Amino acid sequence: MFFVLSKILDLLISPTIWIIGCIVIAFFLRNKKAIISKKLYTAAVMAILFFTNPFIVNWVMYQWEVSAYSSDEIKTPYEVGIVLGGSTRYYDNDSKRMVFSSSVDRLMQAVDLYHHGKIKKIFLSGGSGFVNFQDWKESEKLYPLLVSNGVKPEDILMENNSRNTYENAIETAKVLNQKGITSKCLLITSAFHMRRSIACCEKANLKVDAYSVDVRSGGSIFTLDRLIQPDPEALVAWDLLTHEWVGYLIYRIMGFC
Repeated sequence: MFFVLSKILDLLISPTIWIIGCIVIAFFLRNKKAIISKKLYTAAVMAILFFTNPFIVNWVMYQWEVSAYSSDEIKTPYEVGIVLGGSTRYYDNDSKRMVFSSSVDRLMQAVDLYHHGKIKKIFLSGGSGFVNFQDWKESEKLYPLLVSNGVKPEDILMENNSRNTYENAIETAKVLNQKGITSKCLLITSAFHMRRSIACCEKANLKVDAYSVDVRSGGSIFTLDRLIQPDPEALVAWDLLTHEWVGYLIYRIMGFC
């Protein structure tokens, strides 16, 4: 039930939905409540200008993300690097290919760390994040991809039961405990997702160090036109942020982290 409700809440907190909601309500009130309708249209326009401004969202994202660092700073190899799910969108049965998400950097950086001897094993954590299609397991789909990219089968661990960040931590801890791995692991996930992930791992008594990837803030050149020119990608960033903020808050309330 919590999983389904979280998906519904995730939809409702999206700034894009807020903007669409204002426009739709304003449209239906245009004749009976013209003043309210105009205010809602104005609010929608102001929201569009705010949520599509790249400078604003970049600054806010920078404050929230856990900073990344060079792999050269890792002097002693970790026994296990834990890669949280979210690297994929779906598997295309027609082309027989995995379709990756914008967070595929989680997987790519893990493979790079493995080949450079910074982690000895890669742990894939993630089952199905869909309300439907629970039989679709991300970790199982990624296993052959890791093998084809030079990762030894015996160096791949996984769990494919988790559906969210809290379950990632719980299920990963179970597998590691069963295998007698008690050393500190390297947690590899998106910088914007790291705060909640670390908190969940601590709740599950899973000892980890953060290795932020998929950094969304910084790296942009803000000329005058970029400061005032709306960018639809900024809306995507705001969706990620609101999802993380509300998710972190709900997890705290539920005692998940």
